[in-house]
Amino acid sequence: MSPVIQTLRAWRILHRTLAATLAATATGCVPYPVHKTMQPAARVTVMDTQSQPLSDARVILISRSYPYGRERSRQEVRTMPTGKASFSAQTEWRVESLMLHGSEIYFWNWCVEKAGYETYETLNNAASQFDDKLIVQLPPGESRSCDRL
Repeated sequence: MSPVIQTLRAWRILHRTLAATLAATATGCVPYPVHKTMQPAARVTVMDTQSQPLSDARVILISRSYPYGRERSRQEVRTMPTGKASFSAQTEWRVESLMLHGSEIYFWNWCVEKAGYETYETLNNAASQFDDKLIVQLPPGESRSCDRL
């Protein structure tokens, strides 16, 4: 076999190997470690419209993630007599793969309810929109359950 044909065959093998490697990389076969925040440390102060604290209000921190916007968790606490409630951060190391739709990205929303007051809820779709030191004033009105959100 001539050296030219051998070189062409070697070049084809190298080309196919590189193409297969690139295809495997683009389809998510390369895992990488990542530190994810599933729930940030956050606190909320709940008051009425006269800025008086509301105790025993139900406060829910809802964690969702893209690419599909699925709900991942709900943490619920009741406000103290000072109207304050707090949540601790939940983080973990994970191994993810690069996929066509991107990596899993978390974002968070609030829901606050108390009988006799309008329910407060956020509809964030990005982590940058989340207020981790929320102060909310609930006006008197009809309360809706956060369970239906």
